[in-house]
Amino acid sequence: MLKNKIKVTALCTALVGTMGANVAQAAGSGLYLGLDAGQAEARKYCRNISSCDSADTSVRGELGYQFSNNLSAELGYTSFGTLFNASNNNINAKQDANAWTASVLGTIPVTERFGIFGRLGYARYNVNNSGTVQGVLVVDKDSTKPYYGAGVKFDLSSSWMLRTEYQRYTNISGVDGTKDNVQGWYAGGVYSF
Repeated sequence: MLKNKIKVTALCTALVGTMGANVAQAAGSGLYLGLDAGQAEARKYCRNISSCDSADTSVRGELGYQFSNNLSAELGYTSFGTLFNASNNNINAKQDANAWTASVLGTIPVTERFGIFGRLGYARYNVNNSGTVQGVLVVDKDSTKPYYGAGVKFDLSSSWMLRTEYQRYTNISGVDGTKDNVQGWYAGGVYSF
């Protein structure tokens, strides 16, 4: 897992580094709003639990600034929905989670309208736990951790863009204190002012 994190960090650093020279060419610069929807899942939360669900519909909203055709930054909010909902003899618990995010995006244009991008940032996770695990009340545990993503984008016009993205949020605390990575697939639109 550490090797994957190092590879993703190196890729994002290389993307941002190669784009720094293009900041002066800010033809596609400006403020934008984005809205994405998809599914988030925490795979380990339900391991060895027969009646358990660890995936839900997830929505994201972003306010971003595009410095150039290759470099932008975003502040966002992600609702993961219910990442854990289990009920058996030992567990009767539920977790809803969300995150406030800050990230940098590096884009490599493939054609005039199509490009691929990488994202690297930090997320402030808020988890709302309820219920019990082996008779013990579960507690909330918020944290700040890195997250990353990669996707593709297509410019419909100078103001509208469509994009789809895979994101991975690291080490969100579960109801029993264990941690899991949450992965999400998103598709949405961006409007530039």
